[in-house]
Amino acid sequence: MIPAFRITVAGEDATARIADRLLSLVITDEDGSKSDRLELELDDRDSRLAFPDIDAKLEVSLGWRGQPLSFMGVYAVDGVSGAGPSQTMRITATAADMKGEIRAPRTRAWEGKTLAQIVSTIAGEAGLKPVVGESVAGKRWDYIAQTAESNLHFLSRIAATLDATAKPASGALLVQRRGEGRTAAGDALTPPEIPRHRFSDWSWSFEGRSVYRAAEAEWIETGTGVIHKVKVGSGTPVKKIRHVHATKDEAMRAAEAVLSDAGRSAMTLEATLAGFEPRLMGGASVKVAGLRPELNGEWHLERVTHQLTGGGLVTGFRGKKEKA
Repeated sequence: MIPAFRITVAGEDATARIADRLLSLVITDEDGSKSDRLELELDDRDSRLAFPDIDAKLEVSLGWRGQPLSFMGVYAVDGVSGAGPSQTMRITATAADMKGEIRAPRTRAWEGKTLAQIVSTIAGEAGLKPVVGESVAGKRWDYIAQTAESNLHFLSRIAATLDATAKPASGALLVQRRGEGRTAAGDALTPPEIPRHRFSDWSWSFEGRSVYRAAEAEWIETGTGVIHKVKVGSGTPVKKIRHVHATKDEAMRAAEAVLSDAGRSAMTLEATLAGFEPRLMGGASVKVAGLRPELNGEWHLERVTHQLTGGGLVTGFRGKKEKA
């Protein structure tokens, strides 16, 4: 099969203009609040390539010639660079959903709100569709403060206390537990299964449990400004959380989440497939089959890359799963 792509710039199809000059195209799809990225390397042999405008929108689709292409997202240009003597131009872009209002600092208080209500408000402000995992949607805060914090940072912070992540993607704001797996449309995802013959190469490692035996968080008393501490666990070393929380319950929940995460051991798998797999997405899951017994089963995808070069179109990923 012959790889194919389509790129539109500011709504205009630029595929034909780019095709003769494309050296590589790499899409990196991250879990959580890290920005998804697009990197293009182009042949600038005659120095006639026009600079794209900063924040110009690039829509990218990938796949195989003669087949429907898979839409891979919309990215806003944030940098252009070049190198010689081979005369190349490098264009970098960030997922358009990760820019603008959702990264602007805000100060406000949320009272008596569930996670679903908070996400709905923030998504509306950013022009996104709220998608919240069922297991966390009903979690409620009597009072929680957002102080000079971007909406994305704030959501990521409170989601972490629920072992969840927050991520804008494909016009939606996704907040869900790892492995819960919902698309931007809110539909449940079935993890694709990758058998051994589809792997080009892989490497794995086992990470032992964290050395932290306790976690400590601070909260500020409304009215007096007095800062208090809460501690979960016992012994040393102690993990100290730098953020000051608005209530004792919020501080306790954050300390418990940190200590719970520290108590886990995990395996990491990094792999390259012998081909393209558009169903793999950062924050979703994949099932591995046919490798050694410890590697088989479901993995949470921390990072997925799709790379188009002269050598073909391939997908790679970094996955993690807990080990008892």
